[in-house]
Amino acid sequence: MPDSLAATSPRSYPVAVLVEYQVVHDNRWIDGRWIVTGVVAGEQLAEAGMHCKLVHSGEAGKQYLYTGLSIELHKDDAESFYCNLMSDNPSVFVICDEEQDEPLQPSIVTLSYAEATTYMETDQRVERVEMPAELYRWLEQYVLANYVPEKKKKRKRTDWKETDRGRH
Repeated sequence: MPDSLAATSPRSYPVAVLVEYQVVHDNRWIDGRWIVTGVVAGEQLAEAGMHCKLVHSGEAGKQYLYTGLSIELHKDDAESFYCNLMSDNPSVFVICDEEQDEPLQPSIVTLSYAEATTYMETDQRVERVEMPAELYRWLEQYVLANYVPEKKKKRKRTDWKETDRGRH
């Protein structure tokens, strides 16, 4: 059965990222802030190259939709995917490029805790948003087909008298 699951589950899924500029009224240091507000998944979002579209503009801020992105799954991240699915809040991690006075620009979208952590450790901006249901089902199918937990090994105790440290 796992082979049939693997055959039906693609390793790439097209997504779009919603980025919003929120005007801040009660802070004398900043006028506003950029945040990722969500991820939308689906084949209709598959485009060649990334495109940015203004979705909404008003007094409270602006909202942009970045299309042409995709999530890739790799077998060596299967344990990280599993941990994400088992967490209290399964998430999508959006790695973003920041330029002063420019919109936040998503560059990578991942479902891997390990990959997101790697970017965080290098001070790259990583936004975390709720995982849409279709991505959850897709990732769950992939994990069922590709993740095999490691069996725990018992440590063997050695007699301390027989080791070099035990000799006087």
